[in-house]
Amino acid sequence: MNQTKSGEKNLNMEKDQCDVVIIGGGLAGLTLARQTLMQRPETSITIIEKKSFPVPEASHKVGESTVEIGAHYLGERLNLKKHLADQHLPKLGLRFFFNQNDQPISAGTEVGTSEFFPAPGYQVDRGRLENYLAETVQKMGADLITDSFVRQIELAADTDSASHRIEYEQNHVAHSLQCRWLIDASGRQSFLKRKLNLSEEIDHNINAVWFRLDAEIRVDEWCDEPEWGQRTGRVPRRWLSTNHLLGSGYWVWIIPLSSGATSLGIVFDPRLHHLNELNRFDKALAWLRIHEPECAARLEPHQDKLKDFMAMKQLARGCQQVFSKDRWALTGEAGVFLDPFYSPGIDYIAIGNTMITELITTDLSTRPITHLAPAFQSIFMTLFQNNLLAYQEQYPLFGNPRIMSLKYVWDYALYWSFPALLYFQDKLTEPTFIQSLSREIQAMRALNVQMQQFFREWHDLEDVAIIDATFVDQRSIEILIQLNGELSEELEDKALKARFTRNVEIVKDLMLEITSRISLQYPELASSAEEGHCSQNRLDRVFEAMNL
Repeated sequence: MNQTKSGEKNLNMEKDQCDVVIIGGGLAGLTLARQTLMQRPETSITIIEKKSFPVPEASHKVGESTVEIGAHYLGERLNLKKHLADQHLPKLGLRFFFNQNDQPISAGTEVGTSEFFPAPGYQVDRGRLENYLAETVQKMGADLITDSFVRQIELAADTDSASHRIEYEQNHVAHSLQCRWLIDASGRQSFLKRKLNLSEEIDHNINAVWFRLDAEIRVDEWCDEPEWGQRTGRVPRRWLSTNHLLGSGYWVWIIPLSSGATSLGIVFDPRLHHLNELNRFDKALAWLRIHEPECAARLEPHQDKLKDFMAMKQLARGCQQVFSKDRWALTGEAGVFLDPFYSPGIDYIAIGNTMITELITTDLSTRPITHLAPAFQSIFMTLFQNNLLAYQEQYPLFGNPRIMSLKYVWDYALYWSFPALLYFQDKLTEPTFIQSLSREIQAMRALNVQMQQFFREWHDLEDVAIIDATFVDQRSIEILIQLNGELSEELEDKALKARFTRNVEIVKDLMLEITSRISLQYPELASSAEEGHCSQNRLDRVFEAMNL
C-alpha cells in the first residue's frame, strides 16, 4: 500500500479505493498518470482501459504530429526526450503545397522550412508511445486495468469528503471502485460529458477521413528535379514534415511514422466537399484522383497495404466545463477538440493535464481548490476560443497560397508569442500571473479577431488562386526564428511580463505590415486595415515570393 505524507488525505485504506481513477488508457490518460506520479509519487492511480496492451504501433488515432507545446510537454515535462529521439521521428515543421490539378508538385507553391526551428517537434507512432507509457506508469505504481469498460459512474454528493464510485466490467465480471478524483480520458466516448450534459456546439463544422498505409510515402520522391529536391538541404527531408496538400475547402495530411507506415487524412468543409464521397478507402482514393491526382498516383501501388480507415463527422467538439472543484475533470478528446490543421491536439492534452495535475496535487495536500478550478477553466477556455479563430470560416481560403503564406506567419507568431511562451514558462497554472496580463491578452485576441476577418475579406476579393512555382522558406523570416528560439529562455516574472508586452507590439506590427501592403493592391480592404504605419520590413521575402 502506498504511503502518504503526514497530514495529507489518504483514501488507500481498502483495495477498491484510490486517489484517482482515469477512464481511458490512451495518450491523454497515460500522460496524466505519468505527470501526476512524477509530481506526487505516492498518489494511487487506477486506469480503466477497454483495449489490451500492447496496441498496434501505428495505432488508429489522430494526433501523430506534435507542435511546440505538445513536444515540450512530452520531451521536457514528462522526461520522454530520449524515448522520442530513439523511437520516433524528428519533425521538420509544417509544410504546405498548393498546385493546380494538372501540375506536378514542383510547379506549384511550397511554404515550409529548409531547416529545423530551435524548439523541436516530433512525429510520433501513437501506439508505440502509448505502449511505452503503459509500461512505465505501471512501474511508477499506477494500476492499469485492461479489457474492461465502464458501466456506471456515481459522482459524490458530499463533495468535501465522499468518494466517486465507478462500476466497470472486466471479462464479464463486475467490479467497483471508489476514488477521490475521477478523470475522463475516454476520447469521444466522453462518459462525463454525456452524464453531465456538458456537450457544447462550436461554430466550426469540419469532417474528416483518415487512414494508414504500411508503406513510406515520401513527398521528396514525387519530383526528381535537383533544384526542387535540395530546397531542404542536400539530403531530401520534406518527408519529415507534416505535409499538407491544400485546395479550396480541404487539406490532406501526410505524416511519416517511425514504424515505416504513413498516416494520411483528408479534412474538409462539408459545404464544399461531401462525406459520402470519401467515407470508404476506395471513395477517398477516387476523390484524391480528382483533387490531388499526384498523391493518388503515389498511393495506388500500396492499396493492399491499408492498415485502417476512419470517417468522422463534426470533428470539432466543445465542452461547457472541463475542470470542477468537485474533483472531476475531462482531458483530451473527452473534453474539447478543434482542428488538426496546426496539430494542436497534444497541446490541449499538455495544457489540460498540467492543470489537472495541479488540481489533484493541491487537493491531496489538503489545500482548497474552490477558486483554482474555475480559474483554470477560464484560462483553458480562453486559449481554446482564441485558437478557434484561426479555423473559423477559413477553409475556403485554403487553396490560395498568397493569403495562406501570410496567414501562416500570423498564426505562428500569435501561437509562439502567447500560449506557447506562457506554457514554456510554466505560467498557465498561475492565475494571478495570467490576470496581470489580462489587458495584453485581450489586446492579442482583438488583433487576432481583426486579422482573421481581414484574411476572409481578402479572399472575397481574390477567390481565384494565383499559384506560381515558388518556395517560401519560413526559416528566412527572422521574426519567426526569434519567437520560436525565445521559447526556451528562462525568464523571471518581471522579464516575462515585459516580453509578453513586447510580443503584443510585434503582433500588432505584423498586422500593420500585412494589411497596409495588401490594401495597396486592394483599396477596398483599407477600411479593414489597422490605421497606422509599420516601420518593420519583416515579410518582404514573403511578399516578393507571392508577387504582392
